[in-house]
Amino acid sequence: MSIAKSLKGIYIPKYAAFNIAVAVAYYYLITFILSIQQHGIPVTPVPLYLIYALSAVSSVTLTIAAYSISNTRKNKAKISATSVSAATALAGGVISGCGCQAAILFNVLALGLGGGEATLINTIVSENAPMIFGALIAANLLVTGYYLNKLSKPSCRISK
Repeated sequence: MSIAKSLKGIYIPKYAAFNIAVAVAYYYLITFILSIQQHGIPVTPVPLYLIYALSAVSSVTLTIAAYSISNTRKNKAKISATSVSAATALAGGVISGCGCQAAILFNVLALGLGGGEATLINTIVSENAPMIFGALIAANLLVTGYYLNKLSKPSCRISK
C-alpha cells in the first residue's frame, strides 16, 4: 500500500472536515497570538503564505494522528504527532511577533536570562522568523511522512 493510498484512505469526509476545522483553528491561534503581541495590529516579518502553510501542514499532521489514534489502540501518534502539530502552531504565533521583535518571546527569555541575552536571542529569532517558520513546516512534514510511511506498510495497515 503506498503513501498516496494511505492519504486517500484517511481523507474520508469526516477527517477532511476535521482537517479543515483544525487548519482554521490553527490559523486563528497564530493570528490571535500575533494580535496579542501587537495590540490588534497584525504586523509580522513572516510572509502570509508561510502562516497559511504552517496552519495547513500542522492540521494535516494532527488529522493523520487523530486517524491513527482512533483506529489503533497502542499508538505513539497521540504523543508525538499531536505534540509536534500543536507546538509548531503555537511557536509560529510566538515567533511571528511583529516587524522588529517577538514580544512574548522577549518577556519569557528576560525572566530567566536577563535583558541583554533576551534581546540578543529575540533579535536573532525575529530576523530569522521566515526560516524558522520553514523549519516548523519541515518538522510537520517529517512527522506526517513518518506516520504515512508507517500506515502504508502491510503490518501497520489499519483495517476498516
